Amino acid sequence: MCNGTRHDYAGRTLAWMLPLIALLAMTARPRAAQEVIELPAEDRLLDADFEEIYRQGAVDGGGWDMFGSVQGLGFDGVGNLYILDTRAVRISVVDPEGNLVRQFIGEGEGPGEFGANSAPALEFAVMRDGRVAVYDPGRIGFALFGADGEFERGIPVSGDRWRQPILPDIQAFPGLDRVLATTSVGYLSTPDPGPRARFRYVLSYDLGGNEAAVDTAATAWNPPSDGQAFRPELMAGVLPDGGVAYSDSSAYAIRFAAPGGSVTRIVTRPFRPRPVTKQIRTEEIERRLESFETRQSATGDPAMQAAVQAMIEAQRAGIESMEFYPEMPVLHALQTGWEGTIWIHRRGEYPDTEGPIDMLTAKGNYIGTFAPGSTALPEAFGPDGLVAFVETDDLDVAYVVVRRLPEELR
Repeated sequence: MCNGTRHDYAGRTLAWMLPLIALLAMTARPRAAQEVIELPAEDRLLDADFEEIYRQGAVDGGGWDMFGSVQGLGFDGVGNLYILDTRAVRISVVDPEGNLVRQFIGEGEGPGEFGANSAPALEFAVMRDGRVAVYDPGRIGFALFGADGEFERGIPVSGDRWRQPILPDIQAFPGLDRVLATTSVGYLSTPDPGPRARFRYVLSYDLGGNEAAVDTAATAWNPPSDGQAFRPELMAGVLPDGGVAYSDSSAYAIRFAAPGGSVTRIVTRPFRPRPVTKQIRTEEIERRLESFETRQSATGDPAMQAAVQAMIEAQRAGIESMEFYPEMPVLHALQTGWEGTIWIHRRGEYPDTEGPIDMLTAKGNYIGTFAPGSTALPEAFGPDGLVAFVETDDLDVAYVVVRRLPEELR
């Protein structure tokens, strides 16, 4: 009887465990292999002589195109350009011929208005149907405007509002009420220090509900320190299928994440990161100190200088004792275009960051490379090959310039 009971118990236990064993076996199976595309080292040069469509900007005269601080540009589906000027606290909409269509938002505390303190940190994304999402760090949420410029509703960020997230540039997913943070999201309030996280996250924000739901579009590697110079930055852009392309390391490795976050493809080129030498460390500290001192002397207000002297000394000490990542990342910037083309700005020889710009298709195939200095990275991409740039003249007057890419580069 006793032996039979033990036998029955063992049988019941095994029967209960079989489904669990099967589940563990399924989850323990290796993931599908990620496709690795190795691109050649030799550049195929592209012509950067893009057709200019129009330019807007003025030195004086008080017109609508006297820009204070152009924080962002974006196109809608019919080719209208939206210009976010955070100093003037307004968005100007320009038609494909360069004519002013409308202006909206303003400084204030009412619906569709933004406080003076948070206005310099506003970010926006233009959707293809002409709606505009503006992220306001002061309210820790988005303001959604219709295609006519009228305020529709506020969308607070759900989850960790207490950390006060600061969003970097944001980009709209085509056809979705969703935006992507194209670099790491910062926070004004951070949790108590603990073991350093192994990962960074490419975050997206679903704006379809009453709150902006935060989702992980991709999981990325996290360098060992936030305070290092030449630390590999997290850079990402949206793709037409709802996935993202991103870079998270010092190597030339573009990762493609499908909707849901799984990496399906990695595109590489055989360029090695340059080591950070003792001479580079010394020169970089001197360069930053010189830039810092120039900014301080430019304020020209002795009372202000005296009031913030302690802060200035702390910042100077921070520069002098700064840490360095051991190598300089190959990539300087990454953006994705209207049809999913990927623009990759490679780093130049130190201290110059303006290296060549590679173009890849949305699948990772190599199109070609623009020589250093032949073109800047566009600030915005639109339909029919439209691209927009912010340029400044010798007097630091800002101009918005719209050009058109040839068909083979779209």
